Amino acid sequence: MLIGIFLMGTENKPDLKNSYFESIFTNSPIGIYIVQNRKFQFANPEFQQILGFHAKELLGKDSFRIILPEDLAFVKENAVNMLKGERVAPYLYRVIDKEGEIRWIMESVASIIYGGKRAVLGYFMDMTERERAKEAMRLSEEKFHKAFRSSPEWMVISTLEDGFYIDVNETFLRTTGYGREEVIGRTSIELGIWDEPRQRTEMVKTLLEQGIVRNLEATFRMRSGEKRFVLWSAEVIDYGDEKCLLAVTRDITDHKRAEQERLHREKLQGVLEVAGATCHELNQPLQS
Repeated sequence: MLIGIFLMGTENKPDLKNSYFESIFTNSPIGIYIVQNRKFQFANPEFQQILGFHAKELLGKDSFRIILPEDLAFVKENAVNMLKGERVAPYLYRVIDKEGEIRWIMESVASIIYGGKRAVLGYFMDMTERERAKEAMRLSEEKFHKAFRSSPEWMVISTLEDGFYIDVNETFLRTTGYGREEVIGRTSIELGIWDEPRQRTEMVKTLLEQGIVRNLEATFRMRSGEKRFVLWSAEVIDYGDEKCLLAVTRDITDHKRAEQERLHREKLQGVLEVAGATCHELNQPLQS
């Protein structure tokens, strides 16, 4: 709209002290500037605030000097295309503010007549916080994927209701004996992973009610038919447009078998002790 006001104007220099223009430019939440022969001729308060410069520091300054050198060619190309009408969408690039900090800017430009000469009118939106949030999200996702892939525990992402596998890590594949192509897109019930399918049904109910399950003891069946004892934990996550679960499984088979062997030995020892005591009782009358 602001660009349109200039484009519909006469070839005379706009009177920026006119109350109408002054109100628009002063109160605009968007940075507005005018550049002529690469020099700043005007910069509104929002533009000054974004960069940290006062108007007197900007006026007459080479507009290219605020652009990060690595982005200069990109800005030139996109600005020229927009001025020619070959580009409509705003473009994103980086500038350097007065403190030397890098800021991300979304910009659009248009050709105008200013003071009887051709100039460039631009609007300038600070997108730094959004880009920093995106970068933080990207780094967070990158760290998550690294942890997911390299975890010594089985990790899977599957749909909550049906249990379709969306992703599994290498530990899951190595332990279960399945290939990735055998797993992705199929359900845990189809593969027979849950030795007792009703456990999964009960687990889904708990997840829907509480959003999390911790250390559920279960028995999983491997591709070979071997049964393994596990502690299964999961939590509901948003994955795309669907509710999914992120599950971590700890294999406790060795611990479980060792415990069973210990109990078996203790039981056997108890039987032997009872048998020994019985034999002793029977032996006393015989000796007499």
